[in-house]
Amino acid sequence: GLGALAAFIAYNTCMLRPTILLSGRRCISTAGWSKLESGAAVVMSDLVKRGQTVAVAETTSGGLISAALWSSPLGPQAFKGSGIRLAYGINRSADKEGVARAREHIATKMAPEFADVQSPRLRAVGMGLVYEDGVEHSESGSAAHALELAHAAKLNLGTDWGIGESSVPGPDPHRRTGLLPGMGFVAVAGPSPETTGVLKVGPSDDKRSVNMLRFAQAGVDLMHWLMEGESKGKV
Repeated sequence: GLGALAAFIAYNTCMLRPTILLSGRRCISTAGWSKLESGAAVVMSDLVKRGQTVAVAETTSGGLISAALWSSPLGPQAFKGSGIRLAYGINRSADKEGVARAREHIATKMAPEFADVQSPRLRAVGMGLVYEDGVEHSESGSAAHALELAHAAKLNLGTDWGIGESSVPGPDPHRRTGLLPGMGFVAVAGPSPETTGVLKVGPSDDKRSVNMLRFAQAGVDLMHWLMEGESKGKV
């Protein structure tokens, strides 16, 4: 197999598949709701066939990931719930464990061999953790934060899979980190380290609602990609 999915994968929205982010490259077209809904339907069907479940913790996508999953007629069987901007606090012990698991994954799965620029599996460098108000979670709009949310969703609701999203919808950059509008991260915490990873979404000058849809599409696509890879033994 290709081994564990490392820290984050740059995302080409035009191609709708994981790829290497090229400096200065930007996708003009965006996926519409019908594409998001269709992708979510495939994910839900796969989950039901496996007898597995999923939970979501999203921030700037504003519930679009959850809505897409719930739009499937299979939603009641596999989608167990979500949190929007209230990512922490449902179960403090689950939140804490989610953060710990995310950091463990980052520390152990971002080996130097993943730094090869020819590989879609890139090493995370200089993400910078910021803690505020005594709540020990990473800065929003970071790969670490997205992965923490994915684990927290999974642990809070006792599911097999968790999806997390932490991004900057625009129109302004992130107020603390300066991360560009339209840039962000989605993460999936699967049943194993090999089905766990983070996807990086490149910056965009599209309007806020369009960026929100881009983040949601990336989250659904990453989930589908990891599930498909697991089935084929490629992750």
